[in-house]
Amino acid sequence: MEKKILIGGPAELSIDSLLSGLHMKREHKLYGRIEEMYLEAAKIARPAALYAAFAPELSGGAVRINGVVIEEPFVYKMISDCGTVIPYVATCGLELDEWSRQFADNMFEQFTADALKELYLSAVRKQLTNKVQEKYFEADKSISTINPGSLNEQWPISGQAPLFKILGGVTGDIGVVLKESMLMMPTKSVSGIIFQTDTEYHNCQLCPREDCPSRRAPYDEDAVN
Repeated sequence: MEKKILIGGPAELSIDSLLSGLHMKREHKLYGRIEEMYLEAAKIARPAALYAAFAPELSGGAVRINGVVIEEPFVYKMISDCGTVIPYVATCGLELDEWSRQFADNMFEQFTADALKELYLSAVRKQLTNKVQEKYFEADKSISTINPGSLNEQWPISGQAPLFKILGGVTGDIGVVLKESMLMMPTKSVSGIIFQTDTEYHNCQLCPREDCPSRRAPYDEDAVN
């Protein structure tokens, strides 16, 4: 297995994207402090993603990737027609996470730091998506992602464990630790499997929650079955 580490840079994030996430404008009285935190974060941020490409093996409704078996019907259904899949773990980075801890006693600064971590995580995920699209998949087709815990009834958060085994040495490579609770540290980290589809899929299609601010696609009742 050839693992690859992708490091995202600060150029991926503008202060306007931060202001949008905070629902604020440059005229806000706290803009000066927001800009200071934005510049501090840009100097130290090292968001990263660890990934590798595999040809999945299918047997009896289970999927085997790099010798690790995933016995989840949802995973089997989603990638059963895929010749190549990309398991990955992405994170905002240890540096940014450690920096953010100093703001625990200030609600506004903590909120801003969390927004920055989320944006750096999103930036490195976008870089990862573009990278694997270019290297492993056909340009005229869509790529989609499934993530353990995003839809707990479909793929429980316990699915983090096999993904870490598939990639091996995640903590040593990019610093992400998987706790016994199956939560990751830094908390602004995500794991999943990227694959190619004829039609782009989003986890939101299987989620009926109507008031989610992160919704990327409408709920599709037919997709649940």
